[in-house]
Amino acid sequence: MEPVHCTMSQEEYLLLNELITQQFGVTFPEHKRTMLEARLRGRLQALHLPRFLDYYLQLQRDPNGERKKLAELVTNNETYFFREAQQFEALFEEISRRSGRGRPLRLLCAGCSSGEEAYSLAIARCNNAGWLGGRPFEVDAFDVDGGRIEMARRAEYGRGSLRSLDASQIARYFTPLEKERWSLRPPFRAGVRFAWGNILEPATFPPAAPYDAVFCRNVLIYFSEAALRSAIRHFAAVLRPGGLLFLGVAESIIGLSSEFETVRLSRAIAYRRVEP
Repeated sequence: MEPVHCTMSQEEYLLLNELITQQFGVTFPEHKRTMLEARLRGRLQALHLPRFLDYYLQLQRDPNGERKKLAELVTNNETYFFREAQQFEALFEEISRRSGRGRPLRLLCAGCSSGEEAYSLAIARCNNAGWLGGRPFEVDAFDVDGGRIEMARRAEYGRGSLRSLDASQIARYFTPLEKERWSLRPPFRAGVRFAWGNILEPATFPPAAPYDAVFCRNVLIYFSEAALRSAIRHFAAVLRPGGLLFLGVAESIIGLSSEFETVRLSRAIAYRRVEP
């Protein structure tokens, strides 16, 4: 197969970037234009399309199938177990001080990628079981990349996903497979559910709201401002009054929403859903 040699014109860049932002929230500013071009070039070749405009038209003709493939190309999936783990500790310390015993503790991971964050919460739950007093525990997790959801359900990981764990933790939480792969042990998968969903489409969210906490970390940093504001509204809608929103340490919604207040927990900053 001959490689695609065309370059992305300014018009093609504007059309594709607008479509991607509207569909997924992710934006590629001008200085990331070459990145967008590189990510899409292989898809043009696979579809035997000579121009980026032809790919844009393909996306318009096939909004379901091809846009799901597009999600795999334009979203970022850098994640690993116990990333920014101080937020997990802060959550369980905060939950232990609240009422609500008897009803499930419900958490939502939005933009969950291949599941490391959601499973880290399940492991942290097991490690902090005394603080929860036997309270039922549920994690719903969703992502716009269907391939990553399938990976999460398999719960098999390589060395990169386990890079923050020491040998004893790996031995405790995982079963070794072949070729530097490990499978998460069943007790640490309990209560975790994965589904396809889009942060910009609340109708695709899991139906288990309201949630006690939402984790959406290192996702919104790639969003346009309009998409960011929409995401905040959608998270506010599925959180209990007083529920917590956790973002990545490089992300902030200060000044962007009257529905959240910034709070300092034991070792982390979070955003609390303002009670009516």
